[in-house]
Parts: sequence; C-alpha cells; structure tokens
Amino acid sequence: MKVKRKNQGFTLIELLVVITIIALLASMAMPAFKGIQTSAKITKDVNNVKQILLACRTFASDWDGVFPSFDPDATSGGGGGTSQFSTSTEAFNVLIPDYIDTELIFWTPSQNPDKLRAPIENDNLEQHENSFAYVTGLTDTSFSRSPLVADGEMSGPGEYGEFHPWLAAKTAVVGYVGGHVNREKLTSAEEGATVRSKDGQIQNIFQKRGEGGSGGLLAVDPGNVLLP
Repeated sequence: MKVKRKNQGFTLIELLVVITIIALLASMAMPAFKGIQTSAKITKDVNNVKQILLACRTFASDWDGVFPSFDPDATSGGGGGTSQFSTSTEAFNVLIPDYIDTELIFWTPSQNPDKLRAPIENDNLEQHENSFAYVTGLTDTSFSRSPLVADGEMSGPGEYGEFHPWLAAKTAVVGYVGGHVNREKLTSAEEGATVRSKDGQIQNIFQKRGEGGSGGLLAVDPGNVLLP
C-alpha cells in the first residue's frame, strides 16, 4: 500500500535565511553596479571632450592656429590671442553650429539644481546647458600638456565643487592642447579637490607653468580658465 507524502513548504527560518542571503548578495552587487554605471558615464564624458577638442582644433586651423578666444562674427581682420569671453559658454557658442552641430555634447547630468535639464537644440548654448570649463588665450602651438577643456563643475580654476559628477570617484576628465584626453585623479573626494600631476609634483595642474616646469601646467594665467 502506497502512502502519499504531503508536500512540505519552507519553514519560517528557512525563508528568513534565503531572504538574508539574497539581501547580502544584493548589497555586495550594488556598489559594483554603481561603479560600472559611473565608469560608463565617465567614458561618455571623455568622448564629449574629444569632440569639443576636435572642434577647437578645426576652428584653430581656420583662424591662424588660435583656439576660440574671439567671436569671428564680431571681429574684423581675423583673430588674435586676446580673450573676448567671460565664460566658457560664450566661447563654445562660436563652435555652434559650424564646428559642432549639437549642444548635447556640452552637457553632463549632475546634481546641480541649475543643470538638471538637457539642452534645447536651438544653436544657442546657455549657461545652464553647459557643464565644461575652457581655457582661453591658447593656440595650437602652446604647451601641449596645457589644459584646454575640462569638467566645468568648479568653484575656481581647477578646484572641483560639490556638484562635480565624478567627485566621489575622485576623477576628472581633462582635454589638453596636444589633443589628448585623460581621466585624471583628484586629490580627494571632497569639495575643493584638484587634479594632481601624474608624478605627484603638481597639486593643481590649472596653475600657470613656471620656469623649469614649476607651478602648474597652464600656458596662460589661471584667470584664463573660464567656467560656464
């Protein structure tokens, strides 16, 4: 005679153990997932800086090697090295639409309450649509390691503020006169962090380069670092 066995479910203790294991695995996976997301966003940021650099170099090839430091439509007789801009937004606007056909390149999502919305494509970049800093007064023959374009959530030249999207990751993206773009390491994950040189000898590369390589890496004065 066969005896039917009743199906036994999980006990309360077994369920609690399973739930605990799942919660533990989820807590371990979440930081890795966030890290992958951040890395992907930084990669996009790098690509955007590369496109801005390319546009700047193309502009320079049309204007005697001078990177955007003047408005061609408001200047007669060609360019020059003197800045006519007070913000990076003004400088980038000379690239639109002839050298860059989309304003989205200049925007990076962040916690800045003034920059939550993506740009409106109207060929007029506005301050709240721009996330990048720009160094004016440079040419294509300036010191190749001098910064030209960088993440713009700064409180001062090279001093990254609380809304910098990669502050927690201690990372900044910087494009240089020579055309290369690097993920740079910040000195800390706190407001006021700066980009240190690879050899650790320079604490803020956005300071003017002195004789014998002292100071920072800028080929111009820090006052030429324009924020959005």
